[in-house]
Amino acid sequence: MRPLVYITLGFAPVIAAGIYLYFNRRISKEFSTLLIKSFFMGMLGIIVLLAAQYLSSWLGLSELRNLKRTIFYSFVTIGFASELGIYIIYRYFILPKDPVNKPIHGITFSIMVALGFSAIQLLLFILNPLDISSLFPETLYTFVYVPANLIFAVIMGFYVGMAKFLKSRFVYCMTGLFAASFFHGLFNFCLLTKDFKLLSLFAFGSMVIVFILGIKAAYTKPEPLDKI
Repeated sequence: MRPLVYITLGFAPVIAAGIYLYFNRRISKEFSTLLIKSFFMGMLGIIVLLAAQYLSSWLGLSELRNLKRTIFYSFVTIGFASELGIYIIYRYFILPKDPVNKPIHGITFSIMVALGFSAIQLLLFILNPLDISSLFPETLYTFVYVPANLIFAVIMGFYVGMAKFLKSRFVYCMTGLFAASFFHGLFNFCLLTKDFKLLSLFAFGSMVIVFILGIKAAYTKPEPLDKI
């Protein structure tokens, strides 16, 4: 493992600290406290991913002998499992809280949960204490993992966050989960196949989508609905 890779361990905590400091004096103490809670609770989402990795390894599905195995590993074993872990923490433990009272706040807390998840995932990826071999190019993966997870967090945060303020809650929640899982899976697929042209298109397209969702969330007014 290259020494420079260890620098990436600080990416998620530094971004999370920046978000906390930005909101600390602008919104209530309860809001800031929930931000910290979101970051550390996001780490628990790694349990789902680890379970999926162990199961995949036990069934031999982590041996990427063909395109079908690569797609399954990218989109299901890693992509869906990662986002499911984040979704469970965000949807059931963070989103119902009172400080999340605007759609844009939904995105903010989704990002904090994802940063917590990213921090522990990068640590496990680099140190590999559980002896789970990785198929990803280590240097590139560690440098782009956190920025990529911010993209997935905005997508999930927009749709799942909207579920608290709009009708059709189930539809919005499932849209957020599966949309984030799809983009995460596509990201994995690009790295596993070393298709860097597709990765560039993915980065550009997803950034445009994130910008649009962020603007829409900022200008969406909550409807007076019951708590989620």
